Amino acid sequence: MMGVVSRAPLVESSAPIVRGRSARTAPRWQDAEVIGVIEEAPDAVTLRLRLGETEGFLPGQYYNVRLDVGGHPQPVQRAYSVGSSPLPDPSVIDLGVREVPGGMVSPRLVRGLAVGRSLEVRGPYGRFTWTGDDGDPVLLVGAGSGLVPLMAMIRYAALAGRGIPMCLVCSAVTYDHALYRDELARLSGEHGWLRVVHSVTRDPGETRATYHRRIDRDLLADVLGGEVPAQAYLCGPPAMVDAVAAALAGLGVDPGRVRSEKYD
Repeated sequence: MMGVVSRAPLVESSAPIVRGRSARTAPRWQDAEVIGVIEEAPDAVTLRLRLGETEGFLPGQYYNVRLDVGGHPQPVQRAYSVGSSPLPDPSVIDLGVREVPGGMVSPRLVRGLAVGRSLEVRGPYGRFTWTGDDGDPVLLVGAGSGLVPLMAMIRYAALAGRGIPMCLVCSAVTYDHALYRDELARLSGEHGWLRVVHSVTRDPGETRATYHRRIDRDLLADVLGGEVPAQAYLCGPPAMVDAVAAALAGLGVDPGRVRSEKYD
């Protein structure tokens, strides 16, 4: 995901998702070509990469990236979530990268890569995945760059024609820091099954956001309106993920139906 994981054209399709890499096949490092650098926020970009080989990936998974960094005898490795759908082409992946001030890797990725360069990657990894086979409705909650793997799930749902009711609650410091905000507005306008709710924490006068505080129990209760989601996916800083999980349990959501991923 954007930050460090602690541990394309639209086509309608009802085909099954491309399969993830077999557990018996260990991913290996490969050079991926940078074919796009897309600014998502003042401190964040999408790196669009073309892989030389792939066995597919699942929405929500991530890739490891490694770079040579001066002063370090070994390449430095970080993990970034894929924000794109495996449909229509799993050989093209969008990695979301948010710059960490003083970081060894993210500033180079956000500000130092250009189209045509190559980047060493390995993956996919991760069990924080969604393919639409586990019941509906689905609640997605992301803060900051925790939105990246959730966006992969939404894009996949749209491209695969899933039509499963989804509600995304996303938190950012300001609306301009909310990732994918324009695309999410378009997708929610095109698909009646998708609802997007923004909350910002540092701009109380922002009219494009519904809420102006951190995600808490009262906010979630208001969003859910008494409905209990069959599945919930939470991604973001550990404190946010833990607080939201506790709030959902208090609202009657089965903790066994809540999946989470935390980042540093």
